[in-house]
Order: sequence, then structure tokens, then C-alpha cells
Amino acid sequence: MSPTDLITNLLAPHFSPTDGEMRGMLESLRRVSFGRGEPIYRPGDVVRDICLMETGMVRAFYVHGDREVNLRLLSAPSVAASMPSLITGEGADEWVSAITPVVGYRADLSFLERHAPKLSDRLRRVMAEQHYLSLERRLRMLQHKSVTERYAYFCAHMEPDIVQNTPGYHVASYLGLRPETLSRVRRNGRS
Repeated sequence: MSPTDLITNLLAPHFSPTDGEMRGMLESLRRVSFGRGEPIYRPGDVVRDICLMETGMVRAFYVHGDREVNLRLLSAPSVAASMPSLITGEGADEWVSAITPVVGYRADLSFLERHAPKLSDRLRRVMAEQHYLSLERRLRMLQHKSVTERYAYFCAHMEPDIVQNTPGYHVASYLGLRPETLSRVRRNGRS
């Protein structure tokens, strides 16, 4: 997929950049790839760019004691970033790592702010809105659904690539379950 097609696919549901904005976005891109398990952003990183994922899956997580707690699961095409850092300008408090190999582009947001400020503002707004909606959906799922309902909701509302290809221990963490509990739910066929 060309960078133009990737950008168009990611932005089309929300807005269409002008030709000048598209040129600015394309100029800000740098090709990247990450291996399975490789961090894209680490705690402490001040995030000034976003990763436009052409292929692959990522997770955002934090470490609590000896456990990794998954906050978000994303599959391409998508935008990956440490949203708290992007919003506050402070160091990230989470990891964003590749679940599978990831190929895509880093878009330098400070470059966009200088050369396409309206696009930068709209892009940040849409990303913040999507991030909020994702977290709100997950919070409601965790607070108001039984274990079986959580998994059924996950299967019904997540992208098929995530449902089919995310390792069970990552799914369990996202759902607020222990891996053995998720195995039991899957085994009982209550999905």
C-alpha cells in the first residue's frame, strides 16, 4: 500500500486532507519496521510522532507489579502512539509494542505543526476522540460484564485480525482475566 493510500484509508472516515496537507503529511513520513515484541514507544519517551501501521498488530500496556496489563490492542491499518504522552507532552507512562511484525511510517507531528497546522490539529483531535471511545468501551466492558460476556463482547467488537491472531495471554490481560480463566471460557464454548 502506498503512503498516500494508507493516509487516505486512515483519515477518510473522519476528514479529507487538502492536497497541500497531504504533501505535508507525506514529507513528514519515515519508513519503519518493528519485530515481534519490539517496543515502538517506551515509558519515559516524549512522543512527538505517530506510527501509521501498514501491517501488523500492537498493544499498549503498563506493568503492575509482575503483570503486564494491556490497555489497547490495535491492528493495521491503524495509528499507534502513546496517547497520554502525545496529549500532555510528558514522558510516556506505558509501553507500545509490536505483537506481530509491524511495518509502517513514523509521522513527525512537530513537522506537521509547522507545515500543515490545520491537519495536525484535526489529526490530534481525531486520535484523542478515538482513544477516548476505545477506553470508554473497555471500561464499560470491564465494569458491567461477566467474564463470559467480556469475551463475547471482545469477539463481537474487535477487529477480526485481533480476535483471531492475538495470543490468548494478551487477550486475557486486555479483558482483565487470568489466562486460565480465558481458557476455561473458550473451552466451555461461551463465546
